[in-house]
Amino acid sequence: MRNLEQIRARRAFAIATATSQKSENERDEYLRLSRSLPAMFQNNGLLATWAFLLSKKDKNSASLPVMEILLAHYRDEAIELVAAGHDSPEEVFKNQWVRQGSSIEGPQLMKLTAEAITFSGWLKRAAEALCDR
Repeated sequence: MRNLEQIRARRAFAIATATSQKSENERDEYLRLSRSLPAMFQNNGLLATWAFLLSKKDKNSASLPVMEILLAHYRDEAIELVAAGHDSPEEVFKNQWVRQGSSIEGPQLMKLTAEAITFSGWLKRAAEALCDR
C-alpha cells in the first residue's frame, strides 16, 4: 500500500510533467499559481481559494486543471474526502460545499483544507522541479 506522501507526490509530478510539455506561457501560469497555492489555502481557506480559482478559470489556463487534479486527489480511494463522481469543480463547490443544507461540516472542511495545503506544497515542488526553465 502506498502512503499519502507517495500519492501526493505521484499526482503532483504527473500534472507538472504534463504541464512541462505545454507552451511557455502555460508553464509560467501554472508555475505562478502553484507557487501561490499553499499560502492561498493557508491564509484564505479552501472555500475562498476555490472561489478565487473559479473566478479565474477562463482567464488563467492553470486554474481549472489545478481544481480538477485536487478533486481527483480528494476522490482517491486512500483519501476519500470527496465522494466519487463526475461533478465539475464548480458543481462540487456549489452543490456540496456552499449550498444551504449541504453535508459539509466543520471537521470535514478542516480536513479538506489541511489536505489542500499539504497537496499544494507538492504541486509547488513538482512545478518548480519540472516547469521552471
